[in-house]
Amino acid sequence: MSGLVIPPPAAREMHASHERPPLPPGIRVDTVWVWLIVAVPWVLASTIFLFDIDVVFDALWVGDADAALAHVALHLGLLVASSLLTIALALLFASRDARRLRKVGVVRPFPWGFAAIAGIVYLIGRQVVLGKVTRAPIAPLAVSIALYVLWYSAFGVWAAVTVTNGLAGLGAAG
Repeated sequence: MSGLVIPPPAAREMHASHERPPLPPGIRVDTVWVWLIVAVPWVLASTIFLFDIDVVFDALWVGDADAALAHVALHLGLLVASSLLTIALALLFASRDARRLRKVGVVRPFPWGFAAIAGIVYLIGRQVVLGKVTRAPIAPLAVSIALYVLWYSAFGVWAAVTVTNGLAGLGAAG
């Protein structure tokens, strides 16, 4: 034996070139699945607005901590269920999107499992990967970012108004 060590096939594969060939012009990479990833979280996130802090404050005002906790627990359960449903749908839609991208010729599309973190994580990674193989439309990512800004702005206003009204109601009752 000459002392020459040949790396195993897995090691050779690990260091192989991972270039993605460009897609032919005219190939559409904009799928219905990516738009569902953009839309679904916001439909389910709107369940936060079902929380009625007045019910909690009213129950606490009359000393009914059980009713207050029951309302909070009910809403918390709704939020957990909608969060799990959002994650499941994001994973489903991202896997369908990745499958469609593979079908049109994208080599190694962005891993759809990252949608479990947040749909926007998948959208950002998808945009980066597609940017290497074609001129991908930025609309899904741009709309998603705009929805994040809009939703968090609306949530901030709603939270401030809700808490202010609830505290004002406590002050007026005292």
